[in-house]
Amino acid sequence: MRKTTVSTIIGFVRNNVRILLVLLVMMGATSLNAQYSNSAISRGSEQARGGDTLKIKDTITGPLDMAEVTVTAKKYPLQTKVGPYNQPLWSTMRMFPSTRVYVMNPPGSVMYEKWFDIRDRRDGGPTQIRMRDEFTFGLGKRLQLDLYSHTVYDGENGNKTFSWRGFSWEIRYALADWGKIWGNPTIYYEMKMLDGRWGIEPKLLLGDRIGNKGIWGLNFIYEGNLADTKVDRKPEYASTASYGHIVNNDLTLGVSGMYRHNDYGGGSNEVYLGPLIQYRFNGHAYLTVETMPGFTQSSKASRSTIIFAWRF
Repeated sequence: MRKTTVSTIIGFVRNNVRILLVLLVMMGATSLNAQYSNSAISRGSEQARGGDTLKIKDTITGPLDMAEVTVTAKKYPLQTKVGPYNQPLWSTMRMFPSTRVYVMNPPGSVMYEKWFDIRDRRDGGPTQIRMRDEFTFGLGKRLQLDLYSHTVYDGENGNKTFSWRGFSWEIRYALADWGKIWGNPTIYYEMKMLDGRWGIEPKLLLGDRIGNKGIWGLNFIYEGNLADTKVDRKPEYASTASYGHIVNNDLTLGVSGMYRHNDYGGGSNEVYLGPLIQYRFNGHAYLTVETMPGFTQSSKASRSTIIFAWRF
């Protein structure tokens, strides 16, 4: 199993060495920039204009008609409230690969994410690597739009292929500004065209803080194809939960769990649980890694996710 996984990843790296080198150069270059200085997040703070470090109780209101503020003295604490929705800074990043929280993009902001979703088959078959290129846009009025392109690296008997699976789009709507409703409920709806089939994936997103260092998220999910029969719909019901401990402004450690019920072909249940880590290079770039072994016979041997993000 491990030899199969390693050989698959080595093959993938050989075929994508240019892309990986570009990412490494970008990460190294951005480490010289200011911390948490995205224009749509950092505008509007009088304290920041004076070079002071913001306290947790301070708020960056983020009106779009004010001059950009770049903080070069110290980083903002991740519990600092930012933007017009008065949300904590950590909620503008994807802290948990498996669990989404609120809307990540204040109005006018744009972010790019590169996903590597590595699925290690339990039967000893070849490891599959699903990739996504995602652009997220803050639309205002607590709305966020995400556009995805999906590719996959997979194959039997050592004949690995890299192919395009399709595309999808996602819209999020937060029901209220942060802190107004318990759990900050957010409605998520994704429309997909993957492998020649249309599908949908609605979710309910919840999340908040626990004390000064703890953060959590909880999702309830339905996923299925658009079809007349259950066999063709392949409905899946899932929930994910994640907890993170903010070690400092650069590093967060945590744990994620996932339960999936596949309601077709006699039904099956998948259970996953494992650690996660996020490292933030600066206000533009961060890297999040999550690995979850499977605990049932229907589960994959493991599901691991690597996300590189860049905020413009």
